[in-house]
Amino acid sequence: MPEPTTSMATAGAVATTVGVAAWLSGLDPEAVFGAFAGATTFAVTARDTSWIPRLIYALISLVVGYAAVPDVAAMQSFLKSPLLIAFAVSAVVVQVTITAIDRIRTMSVRAVWDALVSVWRKGG
Repeated sequence: MPEPTTSMATAGAVATTVGVAAWLSGLDPEAVFGAFAGATTFAVTARDTSWIPRLIYALISLVVGYAAVPDVAAMQSFLKSPLLIAFAVSAVVVQVTITAIDRIRTMSVRAVWDALVSVWRKGG
């Protein structure tokens, strides 16, 4: 078996800290671990981003992933496990938000207005 690297030891320490914090604070440990795993997945796979924005995005991802669990579980969805829900939301929420912001920035206001007027003139 290969020697554990420093990054593996750090990841283990962070995962343990997250688990203990969840347990001590009374948060749902499954949802916390899922959100942490999703946030970590996003942060590790993010491209063209330095480590400070990645850390900030990971924290946002962690919080939103955990907070989304009750709402997603209440929906008629195939996902019911807090761990899987938190993981899925955490892994994609920041990327979806960044993509939406980029699209809004490059959107032509005139084109949107013309589309709305066209739909209004057709009656819906």
